[in-house]
Amino acid sequence: MRRNNEERLMGVSKPTPSEDVPKMANPMDFVMPTEFVALPSEGKYPEEHPLHGQDSIEIRYMTAKDEDILSNRSLLKSGLALDRLIQNLIKDKNIDHRSLFVGDRNAIMIHARASAYGTDYKTKVQCPTCGEISKFQFDLSNFETYHGKDVGDLGIVDNDDGTFTCELPLSGILARFKLLTGHDEVSLATKSSKNKKTLEKDLITNQLKMIIVDFNGYTDEKTINYVIDNMVANDSKFLRDAIAIVTPDVHMNQDFTCKHCEHEEVVAVPFGTEFFWPDR
Repeated sequence: MRRNNEERLMGVSKPTPSEDVPKMANPMDFVMPTEFVALPSEGKYPEEHPLHGQDSIEIRYMTAKDEDILSNRSLLKSGLALDRLIQNLIKDKNIDHRSLFVGDRNAIMIHARASAYGTDYKTKVQCPTCGEISKFQFDLSNFETYHGKDVGDLGIVDNDDGTFTCELPLSGILARFKLLTGHDEVSLATKSSKNKKTLEKDLITNQLKMIIVDFNGYTDEKTINYVIDNMVANDSKFLRDAIAIVTPDVHMNQDFTCKHCEHEEVVAVPFGTEFFWPDR
């Protein structure tokens, strides 16, 4: 038996990788795919910012290591998981990921989620009328990029330095404000992890205190906090509306009908770690 096997092998040359076996490419040569994400802000950053005048940003596809970030309990507890993810995805490491406007960061998350897991996002929505929770599926390819309206005829002045100025209707105070950035988001997340009840109670004033640059030229924290805490509701609404008008973002609003009470409403896609782990 052994001799027959030897005779059979002696008459046939062993195949070499180049002849019969396809040569395996070195996995180390794999190049990480990337994509360009359109910026809702269209690069309306200060001149010194790397994205000034740029209409898109290059990000790489998500990896298994990125999924580790989204599973990290300490990062999830501190609210920094998504922030760390955005940092990792941006290809140009000279860009401070926290300096990006919130709308641009949202655009990055939507594209990263879609390229990683597809455009179908299954989640749950609570009906504001009956309180029942229903399953709902968002189509992540169905969104509107909002660049901010032309503010010239709206009583809002674009200062061309990343800030805007408007006059509050009742008090007549000139309020200069900026757009929310990743730095502001992280600050809110940090405060939330420390004292969630206080943050929810003072959500409007806390956000305004991050956005306001000065009132009538007064930039000190004491003056800004005093004006915001004592601002009449009409001025507060006017200011918040002005901020919403100029804020670039990705609008993903889709029609929702409650299967329990048939209430109809337009709902926005909820962002959070469950955005990437919808089945958890």
